[in-house]
Amino acid sequence: MTPTIMICGKTGVGKTSLVQAVTHAGTVPDEAVSHSAPATEDFVVYETEVAQFVDCEGMEPGQTVDEYSSFIMDEVVKRLDSGDASKVVHCVWYCIDGAGALLLDSDARIIRQFSDRVLLVVTKCDCMRKEQVEAMMNVLLDLIPAERVVMVSSMEKSGLAQLLDRSMAMCADAEDYANGELASFRGCWDAYYARMRRNWQARTDEQANALINWAAGRAAAIALVPLPLADVGPLMANELYMIYKLGAVYGYAVNKTVLTMLAGVTGGSIAGKLAASFLPFLKVPIAAGITYGVGKAAKAYFESGMTLDVKELKQCFLAAESESKQTNWSDKKEEEEP
Repeated sequence: MTPTIMICGKTGVGKTSLVQAVTHAGTVPDEAVSHSAPATEDFVVYETEVAQFVDCEGMEPGQTVDEYSSFIMDEVVKRLDSGDASKVVHCVWYCIDGAGALLLDSDARIIRQFSDRVLLVVTKCDCMRKEQVEAMMNVLLDLIPAERVVMVSSMEKSGLAQLLDRSMAMCADAEDYANGELASFRGCWDAYYARMRRNWQARTDEQANALINWAAGRAAAIALVPLPLADVGPLMANELYMIYKLGAVYGYAVNKTVLTMLAGVTGGSIAGKLAASFLPFLKVPIAAGITYGVGKAAKAYFESGMTLDVKELKQCFLAAESESKQTNWSDKKEEEEP
């Protein structure tokens, strides 16, 4: 079985760059990727041993939703009517630009037309500013279930493993397969991506740790505010932003349920911040330690595929909070976000 994945969305959202990021070197030539002008015309198929990636021409400014939808759906139907099972589209990646942090009505209408075969892929999520993250998530998760939203960065190689896992599951569910065929497909898929996954995992781990240390250092800087309680709001905002960004590093669109669980699993998180406000000589280590602990618990949660329970997360938090005591956060200066 060779599944077919179609990639579409507006011009300039990074569709071809995404295909290049999830395929072996040389599959997508560098000249096919343009950062300043549309580079893909009509439909370009990139074939690998495990899948066909159909890179679609982007929706141009001024083009109507109906025109672009017809353009895409005509190709889907043409492939379906060809009688060639290898051409049938099993999964659609609809890409929106995280750097722009806008979901337009046209995007929403197209996404709904693809029904349950679409994954909403937020590209360039490494470019999203602090104030954009929560607003974007609230809009996206009102439109489509969280399990069908994937945050990726082709540049930073983040979220790609999550995108592939969800795509493989969607492709496997698209048709009925003879005994052994599905197992063979999974084996080929895993073999093709084995080395890439190892590299992505190492890079993701490095990104997550850097983000946690940055957020803990930022918490230490916030805790220097001399007025009691004045730092509680910024500390909580810093913590929530860190969780959003950690989710994006692993490809997850974080909703309020996840935020509440991770922020609350620390037990004494908010209470600790309040207490820290009245103990000036402890404010920095308490604030940084709690943020560090929450970050490590969140990291473990996303690494597990969001399967860890509250008890396991509590253990992760306590272990990390204890580990943070070995760091002199007072010497840490707030650095630029990684």
